[in-house]
Amino acid sequence: MNKPKDLLEKFTEFNRVKHLANRKKKCLLTVSGGMDSMVMCDLFHRSGFPFAVAHCNFNLRGKESDGDEHLVKTLAKKYKVEVFTKSFATKEYAEEKSISIQLAARELRYAWFEELRKEKQFDLIATAHHLNDNIETIIYNLIKGTGIRGLRGIPLRHEHIIRPMLFASRDEIGAYQKENEIDYREDSSNADDKYTRNKIRHLLIPFMKEINPSLEKTFGDKIELFTELEALYEKQVEKPVKGLFLQRKEDIYIPIVKLKKTKNAATLLFEYLKDFGFNAEQVEDMLANLDGISGKQFLSDKARIIKDRRFFILTQLSQKDFTTQLIQKGDTELQLPGAHLKLSVVKSEGLKISADKNMAFIDLAKLEFPLIVRHWKQGDYFYPFGMKMKKKKLKKFFTDQKIAINEKETIWVIESNQKIVWVAGHRMDERFKVGVNTGEVLKITLK
Repeated sequence: MNKPKDLLEKFTEFNRVKHLANRKKKCLLTVSGGMDSMVMCDLFHRSGFPFAVAHCNFNLRGKESDGDEHLVKTLAKKYKVEVFTKSFATKEYAEEKSISIQLAARELRYAWFEELRKEKQFDLIATAHHLNDNIETIIYNLIKGTGIRGLRGIPLRHEHIIRPMLFASRDEIGAYQKENEIDYREDSSNADDKYTRNKIRHLLIPFMKEINPSLEKTFGDKIELFTELEALYEKQVEKPVKGLFLQRKEDIYIPIVKLKKTKNAATLLFEYLKDFGFNAEQVEDMLANLDGISGKQFLSDKARIIKDRRFFILTQLSQKDFTTQLIQKGDTELQLPGAHLKLSVVKSEGLKISADKNMAFIDLAKLEFPLIVRHWKQGDYFYPFGMKMKKKKLKKFFTDQKIAINEKETIWVIESNQKIVWVAGHRMDERFKVGVNTGEVLKITLK
């Protein structure tokens, strides 16, 4: 019987075929200090593939972060390879961009890796994603709602980024680390089940392995098939998509008459619109409103679709529109440029409504989510609270309130289904006030 190949042998063969047939290609390895990336370094060293090391210090875990950086520098010295490190103000960047810490760290690291690649003329950037990461990604995509593209998980290569460990399971990497006594550091956040991926890793996958102990092998065998199926699928979808989505200047028009006649319209819509941040539920809602009234809006973090009489019109949020934010049902806070919103749902019974202009108390049942938060614009109107349903343009309201021009430019409005709910810091809309029949109240505080 032939002896099973060890991880080093499998790694060398895999990367000769997939990435590094030309041994002169130099890779920049992204090394966090965790087990996966430290093992990747050792495999590159033993395989003889030329490499250098890059490490990001996101300054999120105090001394832990500094310890990671020290370990990576020690490793690079041991292997006698060049090491690049960079410190990031990650929390500040996340607040400035109004994004999560995880997304901020991703944006910062990949932008820096690409800068390094160009400046130092590396051929490729290597990350330490492995088979279990891929399985977790596929499961996450399925839970969140995915097209066929989501079934192939993490791509083996994307532009200059390669995944040389994607064939290896976490158990194989762990066994190699123990056998070769490779130092590494455990990120304490990996044990925190408040993150969705950690819940999948610690709770869902062990349960799945009770049903199928060979889960890694099953997924490993199928991922390549999913990739091939995706290529065939994309080819079949390409032609009908071209005739259904019409580019007109900066906007995309989807003819409603043509959509009604299109076979598999839901699939085509989803495959096209998912890249703009829309999900399958929103696509179903669009199709249910083919004969609905004009003006209905569908929103994502990247774009807005408005239903016209003849078309669905898709407009991407440009750089200048980034001040437009969404409040989803269940959100508890929203960071805006120069302002911060805190949100909570409370019972109306016994509630004392404050007269503070920086607080709004809104009948939750009257709202349609997501809410839009944006700066006011010409033509905006609302029904000021206390004026018994008397319509008033915001421009006139601001004049009556003697609000200075420069202050007007910073005023936020909250909108529900094209109706202004609250001119933040100034006045609520009469239509959304708390009444005797109100059950739950959305309380919003502006800071």
